[in-house]
Amino acid sequence: MGGNALKKVVTRRYARDEYYQLKERVLAKLQGRIEKYAVPKEFPSKESFGDLDVLLVCPDSVKIQDLIEELFHPTEIHTNGDVSSFDFEEFQIDFILTPADQFENAIVYLSYSDLGGLIGNICHKIGLKYGIQGLWMNVHTKEFDPTTTSTKLSLSADVRQIFEFLGYDYETYSNGFANETEFYRWIISSKYFRRFFFDEDQLNHTHRQRTSKRPIYIKFIAFLDQEQISDKAWSDDERDQFIRTTREQALIFFGKQQDYEKGLSLRDDKRQFRQKFSGHLFTDINDSKTMISVHMKNFQRRFAETEEAFRQWVLDNDEQTIRTEVDKFRDELKTKST
Repeated sequence: MGGNALKKVVTRRYARDEYYQLKERVLAKLQGRIEKYAVPKEFPSKESFGDLDVLLVCPDSVKIQDLIEELFHPTEIHTNGDVSSFDFEEFQIDFILTPADQFENAIVYLSYSDLGGLIGNICHKIGLKYGIQGLWMNVHTKEFDPTTTSTKLSLSADVRQIFEFLGYDYETYSNGFANETEFYRWIISSKYFRRFFFDEDQLNHTHRQRTSKRPIYIKFIAFLDQEQISDKAWSDDERDQFIRTTREQALIFFGKQQDYEKGLSLRDDKRQFRQKFSGHLFTDINDSKTMISVHMKNFQRRFAETEEAFRQWVLDNDEQTIRTEVDKFRDELKTKST
């Protein structure tokens, strides 16, 4: 992924024809060894390639590094998370381990170099998230306040379903794009696309640095400029209303309303629990910080046998009641120590 993961061995770019021949040789070696594997879609007009991405669903019984050494005899293997990069015939191969339930979406996400990044930027601007694992939303304790605690609510990993919600024609994607222009026209066909989502002032510093290194993203911006595609940015109120409406539509479309309400409730419960019960209640029992967790555990055992039961006890009582019980606990400890 990127063609520069290997540092100890020299690799080179491959011309289109030799790349496709190499791809067939690599995939042939996986036959009978890996049940599910595929290469993301590529532009047929692309002239050269710096690496080959292969997504695999690997059974637990197979150790990916052992498999790579056995089949390809590389000089170097570099592992970064779920990606194992290695050299084969002076070319970088990236094996990307993918969970079976995310495999189809992951292939789409990584296709055409930056499909996932471009769609992900649109989703981010409408209050959703799109990644290799599918479409989701972050549910904050207080909606639209990213400083509050949040939980991840998965909406779907089904590509067809995700594209239908976003307003993309799946068949057009499936048939493939002959060139970058066709691809860009498809990207902007989403009912949620807005030109100003890709304006530089809409990106934070980290995002600007990241996009400056993505060739397809840079070309996409040039395409938008060339086609003179423009629109008016929203006011803060318009943005919040659009995001609120879109998130509500997503919850209805994917049938996640109950899960959303449950997520909000869990986030609020966690906030209340931390507010009512924390290590601060025990800091003055003695000078040892390491003993705070011990005191908290011992206090918990006075009211419940399990953490879940104790959590419910805290939620069912007000702060003053809890403080009173902690004072009793503290007094008992002092009595025992004298």
